[in-house]
Amino acid sequence: MNEQKQKRKLGALDVFIIVIAVALVAGIGIRFFLTRNSNVGEKVELEEYIVTFKVMDIRDSSAQNYFTPGINFYVDQDDSFFGTLQEGLTVTDAKKYYYLDSGEVVSVLNNATGDLYRVDVEGSLKVTGVIDQYGKFLLNGNTYIAENREVKVYNKYLSVVLLITSVSKV
Repeated sequence: MNEQKQKRKLGALDVFIIVIAVALVAGIGIRFFLTRNSNVGEKVELEEYIVTFKVMDIRDSSAQNYFTPGINFYVDQDDSFFGTLQEGLTVTDAKKYYYLDSGEVVSVLNNATGDLYRVDVEGSLKVTGVIDQYGKFLLNGNTYIAENREVKVYNKYLSVVLLITSVSKV
């Protein structure tokens, strides 16, 4: 009975499992580090800011009925408070952009009637937040928003995507 001891070699499955384990540990470490550094929590007092926005191609009836000053909006992603709609809403005919075969881009105003009439809405929201050590605005101290960034928000009546056009201190 001559038994041979064979050394076991690392197979492809073993290497794959080790790589996944290392990636998992690295991912957890990075997430912990980023969360710890970006969350200002209660260390900094939140200040009031004005965020201007544009909502494109919504029904005119929605713009007239559900974008009233004083209404609150909430972030769709985590249900946190976004801000309160301010006076000075601008409603214009929605524009559609088309590419011609020549490569030129042309815009056409909405000409539909009734419930098909679409508009673009521009306005502002009063929000609370803070500027972090990198100069970036954190809504409520933890959600990054900036110019040209889209944020899906909702209120009691509708859900829309806001295109942020500016963030300024009150």
